[in-house]
Amino acid sequence: MTVEDLYHGISEIQPKYLEEADTYKARKPARWKKWAAAACICVCFGSAVPVLAAGDNKIAYELLYMISPSAAQKLKPVRISCEDNGIKMEVAAANIEGHKATILVSMQDVKGNRLDETADLFDSYSIHTPYDQRGGCFFAGYDEETATATFMLEIEQMNEVLIPGDKITFSVGEILVGKKHSDLKLETIDLVELPVINNFKANPDISGYGGMDLDSLEEDKIRLMEPDEESAVVLEKGVALTGYGILDNELHVQVRYADILETDNHGRIYLKNENGEAVYDQYSVSFRDEDGRDNYQEYIFPIPADGLDSYEMWGEFWTCSNGPIKGNWQVTFPLTD
Repeated sequence: MTVEDLYHGISEIQPKYLEEADTYKARKPARWKKWAAAACICVCFGSAVPVLAAGDNKIAYELLYMISPSAAQKLKPVRISCEDNGIKMEVAAANIEGHKATILVSMQDVKGNRLDETADLFDSYSIHTPYDQRGGCFFAGYDEETATATFMLEIEQMNEVLIPGDKITFSVGEILVGKKHSDLKLETIDLVELPVINNFKANPDISGYGGMDLDSLEEDKIRLMEPDEESAVVLEKGVALTGYGILDNELHVQVRYADILETDNHGRIYLKNENGEAVYDQYSVSFRDEDGRDNYQEYIFPIPADGLDSYEMWGEFWTCSNGPIKGNWQVTFPLTD
């Protein structure tokens, strides 16, 4: 979901929007993804709708105005929808400017009350245009009265500009709700008495990298801890500390995120210096367990053991104990002048 915050393969809502908001609450970082142009079988089509036509979608616009008044003012109605599993998905509005497209999408539970303010599209969404592009999805808000969650999509074409007649297809397969966000001091880790790491994971199934300085990562020299499950400490439901210590004069901290394919459990480990300022890892490396269900993430900080006594260790986590709401939501809308 720009290289979003390469930090964990995820990033917060863009600063230009946060600066416009009077207040905002912490939101789950949104992953940015890249797609190649591909043909899609569309389950729901709309007739040619002028993106700049007049119209109204009051709830969606009010939610977006809370995040970005300037973005809301530029969006114009599209109003194309489809429904599956009792949930209606509507492309409410869009704006196209050169290589960039902004789209407002709402998900409404028309048969129950399954959605809430934690609704997340769980990386199950896809964006298709005639050209290669990358895009991200950001939670915009939730309206309890109508059981409607609204999301803002941003698409950036890699080489070509969208023109009238081009079509955008947006699809979603899962919606995750009941998520919990926590940010807590990790009292378990004693930064004064740190063990030396000498037990390493053999042939880890590496699933990804992240961090503030990926250029410093030498993949052929990576050594990761063997998870210590017997001494694992539960930090949050679905999150456990499975190891920490000093390796090559750097601090390593390893966390297990359980059942990620059903819960999207994830997070980050960071330090706070004596001024209360956050200090993030230089890079992190992830690997899966044998079943591919749990994900281990090891965070590396280039701070020697004798320089850590003035720091605190913190963890920020996004967890969920519910399984996703599954469906097949897909709409295609063409662009006109």
